[in-house]
Amino acid sequence: MFAIIIQNSALYLLGFIFLISIAGILLVLYNQIFKPYIDLKVSEIETPPNTGDEFVFVMSELERFATYTVGANTGDIITKCAAISEGHLNFQFKKDPKHENYQISIKREGAVLIKPPRMNIFSKMPATEKIESHELIGKSAFFRISDKVTKDGRMIDYIEISLTAKFFFDKIGSERLKFIFVINKIHPGFNLKNKNSKDLFSFGKDPSIKETVEFDAVED
Repeated sequence: MFAIIIQNSALYLLGFIFLISIAGILLVLYNQIFKPYIDLKVSEIETPPNTGDEFVFVMSELERFATYTVGANTGDIITKCAAISEGHLNFQFKKDPKHENYQISIKREGAVLIKPPRMNIFSKMPATEKIESHELIGKSAFFRISDKVTKDGRMIDYIEISLTAKFFFDKIGSERLKFIFVINKIHPGFNLKNKNSKDLFSFGKDPSIKETVEFDAVED
């Protein structure tokens, strides 16, 4: 009986040591590979994007799932905006295994207004929205992101991003689909003289410029 107890204790100890080893390896990988990559990606971006900036995403032919994110200091589109959260918009692409068709699941971590393709008004985006890639060919979906929505469902300060899709031929002559993200509008702009401790900028504009604010119709 005593030998059995010792044997079981040894197995538990080995299991514990194994878990500690795995945790150590993961920590080393994070510190040596992932964290420096994230820091480098952030350090390369010093200022917010400009209206008209374009970001193109093409999924690898070997992939079936891919993620594309919009955030403050991290992500594929880095806004450098204090009103935007990390992972504010998360686009999850699922590719059809036989055809160049994609299902796009969009999740939000902050306030978002959406105007889907063929819609004329912005509305509050639910926690998750889905769009098929064929809906984006020749059409655009629009997203307004900020830190808050007013009681009547509008945004005063926001970044507006459009998403469309277009076919092209790759280097081996295969017809592929690319997704094009464009910074469509920044309202009212960025106050580049106001940067917080996280190197993020606030919305703002030159007070000498007078601008008439116009809101699009919003559906609750």
